[in-house]
Amino acid sequence: MLNAHVSFSIFMFVSAICLIILTVFVVKLIISANQLTNNANIIASSVQKEIEPTLKELKEAAKSINSIAGNADTQLQNTKEGIASFVGATSCLSGKLKSFATGILKGVAFGLGLFKK
Repeated sequence: MLNAHVSFSIFMFVSAICLIILTVFVVKLIISANQLTNNANIIASSVQKEIEPTLKELKEAAKSINSIAGNADTQLQNTKEGIASFVGATSCLSGKLKSFATGILKGVAFGLGLFKK
């Protein structure tokens, strides 16, 4: 019985020492993880502070480019409308000139026909 009691006491002593060592390592791991997350948070904050002005400039540049593209689109539309109205007026005028030229040719042909007789 004494032998079993001594073995059990040694087992408990070794288990307690192992548990204490394991607890120390787990605490160190938790402290290291906490420091890592704090450092990551600091890095993220500094990166955000550095990127904010650049993002604002990019946003303003995008607005400016959008405005320029809108103005160019408006000017292109106005040019298309101007060309369309010019072509429409020219086709209307050419149609009238064609009928006028046809009438003059018929008149000249009729006049020549009178002189031939």
